[in-house]
Amino acid sequence: MFMSDPDQWHGTRVALFYGLCSISMNFLNKLVVSTYEFNYPYLIMTCQMVVTVKFLDLLRHFGCHDLKPYSFQTAHDFLPASLCFALHSTLSLTALHGMNIPMYGAIKRSLILSILLITVGCFVAGLGDLQFDRHAYIMGLMSVLAQGGYLTLVQKNSESRKSTLEMVYVNGYNTLPFFITFSIIMGEPSAAFNSQSIRDTTFILAYIVLILLGCILTYSQFLCASVCSALTTSLVSVAKSVAQTVIGFVTFGGVKFHPLILLGITLNTLGGFIYTYIKYYEARSFGQSKKLRDVESGSASNQKAHLVELVTEVIREGMNKEKAAIHYSHRV
Repeated sequence: MFMSDPDQWHGTRVALFYGLCSISMNFLNKLVVSTYEFNYPYLIMTCQMVVTVKFLDLLRHFGCHDLKPYSFQTAHDFLPASLCFALHSTLSLTALHGMNIPMYGAIKRSLILSILLITVGCFVAGLGDLQFDRHAYIMGLMSVLAQGGYLTLVQKNSESRKSTLEMVYVNGYNTLPFFITFSIIMGEPSAAFNSQSIRDTTFILAYIVLILLGCILTYSQFLCASVCSALTTSLVSVAKSVAQTVIGFVTFGGVKFHPLILLGITLNTLGGFIYTYIKYYEARSFGQSKKLRDVESGSASNQKAHLVELVTEVIREGMNKEKAAIHYSHRV
């Protein structure tokens, strides 16, 4: 089912917003967890969720938004999506620490595992990755599965008329105990306190931006899953991955060249474009067939009204052509 023009433009803006946030966040995450060696994913996500829920609590307290208070029922309804979100967030951060950004983008594109070319491209590129980290690759693939789960569940919850901010709010409270518990179990708070990075002013600024942008990214992810069609999301995802791959080749130490990694990423990206074209063709075919079914299954009165409208349009076009002919003959 196609969106009307205003809805379509709104969906495109939302998807572009998500794509921009996602690209920025990937590079910022890489900066913090790799360059500054601050590889504490549970602690990072704890800070993001604390800022998110406290900001939304303030909005609710001052009446800026009619958010419903956090309750057991809403927590229970959204729990599966929250668990998938928590897994995706921490696994993605862990994968980024041991993986270059072009390969991270290739792994993330493998969300559509039915497209053989994408998966083969990812596999070939992995063979040519001279900085191959098996643990990082496993974490990246697992994060793909978790991402697919939570996006599907978010879309399902949005169909029950839950607003984006409401889902972000409930998700924040749902995942906060998970992040805090695992952060303590992994000893991240004490390790982070003893890290040399926290004494670097540049790192502090980068970390603050990371936390704030992480909150915005969570909102944009949920908004995109709620508003956008699969087609729009696919288009933006491919464009985002291409830009991310190009920039990733020359940032954070770049990528050690190997023919296989170049061939694999090229195949992976080409597969993404082919998949997008297929989805576009399917969406057009579905929209046209649905319109035809709507006309055929309509009531007699609706069909009559449609016929009258069609005849009126033909007559109007004929009159316009006749006026144009008369005007032309007068000029001659």
